[in-house]
Amino acid sequence: MIQQIQISAESVDQKTKAASSTCCCFGKKGIYAFFGTSKGAIHAVHTATLEVTCSVKLSSSAVNTVARNPRGSDIVTSSSDRILRVCEVYLPGQETRRKVVAAGTPPSITVITKIQDIVNRVHWAQALFSSSGDYIVSGIQHKAEHNIYIWDKLSGSLVKMLTGPNELLEDCAVHPLRAIYASVSTFGIIYMWTRVPQQNWNAFAPGFRELEENIDYTESEDIFDRRIVQENGGTVDCVLERILQDAHAVAGADETEMDIDVDITDNDPLFSDSDSQSEDDGFVIPVRVECDDKLPPTTVLSELEAQQPLTNDVPTELGQTITE
Repeated sequence: MIQQIQISAESVDQKTKAASSTCCCFGKKGIYAFFGTSKGAIHAVHTATLEVTCSVKLSSSAVNTVARNPRGSDIVTSSSDRILRVCEVYLPGQETRRKVVAAGTPPSITVITKIQDIVNRVHWAQALFSSSGDYIVSGIQHKAEHNIYIWDKLSGSLVKMLTGPNELLEDCAVHPLRAIYASVSTFGIIYMWTRVPQQNWNAFAPGFRELEENIDYTESEDIFDRRIVQENGGTVDCVLERILQDAHAVAGADETEMDIDVDITDNDPLFSDSDSQSEDDGFVIPVRVECDDKLPPTTVLSELEAQQPLTNDVPTELGQTITE
């Protein structure tokens, strides 16, 4: 079923009435739909009642595109005046950054950031939010350039510009979860944009040296010779030197490291029981008790006080005192 939404003069501002819609998009949960008009206005329409909840005039130029962020709290528009506008949305039942807007809160659509290319003054083919909602991704329609601009949402500063072939950009799209962009040129070619991971081999091999370009490796004549003649005229046996170095390395390891046998356990005669008939091997961990001088001395009862009997043999009741 198709229903027609009529934006009348009684429901909206006088400055935004009687204008044709040029673009639209749904909110996060589909409760509201946002319409851009040819007179530079944005209308928020409730999808259940089809009533205009909020209306605001952004500029006198027509709104070409409108899109929302993944959270549903902001929208971005591109107009014919070559300016991108990021608007913060407060609508009843609409989720914001912190909490759900209460029912009594007056609805509002407020412009928080304006973005434009002051130098080139280019037209924007599309304006979208990134997958995280922190950046604005926009494609330009300028001559035969295929460029995508990435802006910071709050500051409006340019973060990155992606340069493509000399083909006019028609439209672009953003992946909902990953940092992947797609763009379409006038020749019908689809381009996918993503970040190429950089391989850092130095993290695995500290002595690894990266080369910016290929180099010719010159192999020395004596690289596979057993005996090498040094500059002073002497000869060195490479195989023998390697064997001696390995032997010194093993000897040094034996001196510094002591092998601990954890598989075989011997009975300690100090803690063994000579009367025991069991021949099972025992395992004893020697423990040395260290006394702490800071602890208070313990009070020990004498043998007389400990062995002194009570004169009253009758069981006592609760609260009764025993006398000697």
